[in-house]
Amino acid sequence: MDYDELFERATGFAPYPFQRRFAQSASLPDLLRAPTGAGKTATAVLGWLWRRRYAATDLRARTPRRLVFCLPMRSLVTQTATAAEGWLEQLGLGDKVRVYSLLGGAVQDSFDEHPDADAILIGTQDQLLSRALNRGYAVSRYRWPMQYALLNNDCLWVLDEVQLMGVGLSTSAQLQAFRALWSSTGGTHSVYMSATLDERLLDTVDARDGARAAQSLEADDLRPGRLADCLHARKSLVLGTDFPDPDDKSYAKAIATAVAEAHVPGTRSIVVLNRVARAQAVFSALDIGEKALLHSRFRPEDRRKVEREVLAEGWTGVLVATQAIEAGVDISSKTLFTELAPWPSLVQRFGRCNRKGKDGDARIVVIDLEPPDPGLPEKDLAKATADHAKKAAPYAPAELAHARELVRRHHDAAPHALAAGHPDEQEPAGPVIRRRDAYELFDTTADLNGRDLDVSRWIREADRAEVRFAWRDFGTEPSRDAAALHRDELCAVPIGAAKDFIKKATKKDADACWRWDSLEGEWQRQGDRLVPGAAYLLSTSAGGYDGELGWTGDPKRTPSAVPVTAIPQDDDQADRLAKSAACFVTLAQHSVDAREACEGLRTELAYDLPWDEIVEAAQWHDLGKAHETFQAMLVSALADDASERGHGPWAKSDGRAGGSRCERSHFRHELASALAMIEQGRSDLAAYLAACHHGKVRLSIRSRPTEKGPGDERLFALGVYDGDELPATSLGDGLTVPATTLRLDLMAMGGELRPSWTARALGLAETWGPFRLAMMETIVRVADWRASAKRAAGEEALTNA
Repeated sequence: MDYDELFERATGFAPYPFQRRFAQSASLPDLLRAPTGAGKTATAVLGWLWRRRYAATDLRARTPRRLVFCLPMRSLVTQTATAAEGWLEQLGLGDKVRVYSLLGGAVQDSFDEHPDADAILIGTQDQLLSRALNRGYAVSRYRWPMQYALLNNDCLWVLDEVQLMGVGLSTSAQLQAFRALWSSTGGTHSVYMSATLDERLLDTVDARDGARAAQSLEADDLRPGRLADCLHARKSLVLGTDFPDPDDKSYAKAIATAVAEAHVPGTRSIVVLNRVARAQAVFSALDIGEKALLHSRFRPEDRRKVEREVLAEGWTGVLVATQAIEAGVDISSKTLFTELAPWPSLVQRFGRCNRKGKDGDARIVVIDLEPPDPGLPEKDLAKATADHAKKAAPYAPAELAHARELVRRHHDAAPHALAAGHPDEQEPAGPVIRRRDAYELFDTTADLNGRDLDVSRWIREADRAEVRFAWRDFGTEPSRDAAALHRDELCAVPIGAAKDFIKKATKKDADACWRWDSLEGEWQRQGDRLVPGAAYLLSTSAGGYDGELGWTGDPKRTPSAVPVTAIPQDDDQADRLAKSAACFVTLAQHSVDAREACEGLRTELAYDLPWDEIVEAAQWHDLGKAHETFQAMLVSALADDASERGHGPWAKSDGRAGGSRCERSHFRHELASALAMIEQGRSDLAAYLAACHHGKVRLSIRSRPTEKGPGDERLFALGVYDGDELPATSLGDGLTVPATTLRLDLMAMGGELRPSWTARALGLAETWGPFRLAMMETIVRVADWRASAKRAAGEEALTNA
């Protein structure tokens, strides 16, 4: 299928020339400059799809199998994903290329189960960058390395509306530089898309070398037609200076009155405010029949209800919103009111008015946030300047001053008329992640208090960091068996507002806020020391949320709990991510199944990796299950005369043991596997990959704070005692591992005889690079999952091979 046919079948329109150039170029650009409404989303998604599945063989081979579409705001994700899914359905590829959405409170994480599949990942910078930094928000810590691998290998990153990303833009540029420096596998590339990007923002410490390839509109794009109509769409532009001070109680009412007077019945009007609280106030003050409120502080289902309504073709009324619709959202209005914002943001907001050029009398009013009178006495001016900075937040007064002057220069906000406006010269936003920081993030081991290195400073500015709250009905405390927090019940909240709310709530009720501790496997009371990106459980009685207004922070507004599908929590002693079997499966059979699954991945992926060692790790990964402690756990729920007690060793039970745990707390069979492999002379790489196949044993070996040892002076860690014996064990196909004594001297820093476990692991990261090493971990884990799934259909138990 040629590109034009693919594009027309997907969208119903012929592609613009710049879209065709993007798809068919020998190599993709680093920068794509196109005005709002020009179709950048379709350009990126359908361009990647054509290159990946229909281009010439050599171009297909050079096109990464994952498209990672990164957006600055969660409101953009749903619409972008819906569009991509629709295009795939039109092309008959809905079952061949899966679309995954990743946004705060609504994360589809199963993409890591399919490293060999073509996929489109669409998410916010918070969700995608945190995963690319190996600290994925709202995902089990034991899954971090897999998603880290898939977002740093064999992927094309497309970052849209990057002028809104702040420090996340600097981080994305650094990550691309690290992928080149540390050699990712399968090929990676980043494309930055914007109508207003200042290229200097990409000049970070490791990404400033070399010229960037840029693509912009050319003469053939400007011929009469749909794109030209968009570029010349007239919309009158005025600066409104007769509104009260934002701190005045009449501010919201004045805006609501002006909007109601300007609104043309039977059309859509949009009001964009810079803060959620202001949007809520204007919405509440607006006396008009059909109105809606859209911002980023809703639970997913509440937000979806609004989006389904206002984004539907033919909806009329007044939509009050925040920056949530600033970019990427395909919505248009006849009348637009917006608070003053930085020029790049205003350009995006103007794109929500007369988007297709069909309204000849479209109108935009920019609500000025007037600066203090420079003629004030010095003392009064200093105070007024400080007050103005607070009112201007989240933007800097200097940015607003520059934008104000540009608004005054323009009377028409058509895209072609705004081309002369540009932001002040800018430097990359900081702090900038450095090589050492990124390298240290490869280690996912928490400190002794269960805390992790905070990556939020590299994802969003500190005043824009967020946590996620869910509300449920429970008594004094949530049950240990309560379901894991579900994306549909989570609401993103600015961390500052969240801390203030929790401080007050816990003073009133110490049991108001809880956080799941994966190390201890229990809910723990949470004070106001919140961690960016983390998810917390509140009692509905704590309040703070309203179904129509979203997050309010008002304890008098008590939400109802959201019914969710029960998903078990993951913790250090359980394996919620492991795939269960429908029958008892011998260790020999499971080992062969895992090896065969790994060989299948080897054929499909065809990466330049040490496959013999990866396949060996897959076959040996569960050797530690031969340990008597693990075997006793698997049959603990069986009757004394059950036939399975006389056979084995087993890798999988039929699930009758339920939630049974090993007699030794925190026992990790994969540690026993790795230690045995070292003793049997297998390579450090194979042993490391076997150790990592649950994400719980990686760069260090240490006992848990509450773990009880053997009662003597022997070393112990994760339920394994120095001197433990593994019996001679068959791993299938004629491979029998001799009886092995496990030694834990590798826990130490190392000595004259052999290096420590940590030294070996760090050596592997140095040799292969963290991205490729994580990819190898992922391959072994997926092979294990597929081997388990093979025996989940009710087959009878298989005896030792």
